[in-house]
Amino acid sequence: MRAIVKAAFKIDELAHDLTNIALDDKKEVEDYNDSEIIHEAKHVLGLFLDETNPHWNNQDYLGENGKEKQKWAIGEVRKLKAFIKKFN
Repeated sequence: MRAIVKAAFKIDELAHDLTNIALDDKKEVEDYNDSEIIHEAKHVLGLFLDETNPHWNNQDYLGENGKEKQKWAIGEVRKLKAFIKKFN
């Protein structure tokens, strides 16, 4: 398994997103190139940070769904930013 795919699967929300997309496309996550995976990571990060069109990830990040979910969301944002910086 490529390093970028291994790293992507260590981020809950990105792994979930990539798995669902691959299922819809009838592909394996490994079939996507690095650019496509990074693009999806940026999209997922946006779901946490975009307050103009809030997604439930943003509500978690802002603490609207409790401290535990906020802690998880902050961790996801941190991991996504590091992932994008490393592989972009």
